[in-house]
Amino acid sequence: MALTGRIHSTESFGTVDGPGIRFVVFMQGCPMRCLYCHNPDTWAPDGGTAMTADELLALYDKNRAFYKRGGITATGGEPLLQPEFVAELFCKAHEEGIHTCLDTSGITFSPEHPEKVDAVLDHTDLVLLDIKEVTADAHRRLTGHGNGNILAFARHLSDRGIPVW
Repeated sequence: MALTGRIHSTESFGTVDGPGIRFVVFMQGCPMRCLYCHNPDTWAPDGGTAMTADELLALYDKNRAFYKRGGITATGGEPLLQPEFVAELFCKAHEEGIHTCLDTSGITFSPEHPEKVDAVLDHTDLVLLDIKEVTADAHRRLTGHGNGNILAFARHLSDRGIPVW
C-alpha cells in the first residue's frame, strides 16, 4: 500500500515559496498556534485529503514546463509533522530532477533524534526556515511553544551544509 500524506491544498504557480515558479504543497497539521498565522485551517492534523507522492507529482507534471527554474515546495501547516511522506515526495522529485524546498518552522526537530528529519533533508535543496522569534519568552507568547528545538534545527541545517533562507 502506498504511503499517503495529509494534504490541505496545492498551489500551481507559487512565486514566494522558494526560487522561481513553484508547485506548492500545503501539508495538513501544525502544533504551533501563531497569533498571526495566515493558514489556521491547516492546524488540525486529521484534516485535508490523503494523497500519495505520485499523485502530487502528477499534478506537478501538468505544469512542468513552467517550473524550469522553480520546483516543488512543501509548506504547511508544518510539513515535518509528516516526515516520512515528505521524504518520499522529495526523493521521488529528485529522481525526476525537480528542485525541492522545505518551508518549515523546525518546531518538530528533536536534537536527540535528528534522524527523524534527516531522511527529508537528504533530498532537500533549500530550507525556508521560519524562525518566528529569537527570544524564547516572546516566541512562547507568539506561538505557544519555546524555540530551543527550532534553534537546534538551524544549527543542524548549518552542520549539514543545507542552504537556508
